[in-house]
Amino acid sequence: MQYLIKYKLFFHTFNKEIEDTIKVNNGLSYFNGEKNCSVYNEADAVDYVKSIHKLGEIDKLFKVPQEIYDSEYGEVGATSLKILRCWLG
Repeated sequence: MQYLIKYKLFFHTFNKEIEDTIKVNNGLSYFNGEKNCSVYNEADAVDYVKSIHKLGEIDKLFKVPQEIYDSEYGEVGATSLKILRCWLG
């Protein structure tokens, strides 16, 4: 079973916003910055995505446009994440 999460990711340095959907597997284990957690429902899946964003591992989960890496900055920089929807897929 997988959870589908639709999100918007805004790159402040580039004034660019992307919207996409990612899949999170049920039973996935992750570290949220304070403790080890697992994904067993929609709320856990959303927490997983927010934790990855908070820990700065954006390129690990989200699709980052190549033009951002090719820019003069060469890195992602500051971002904002907005979860639009989560459902079973």
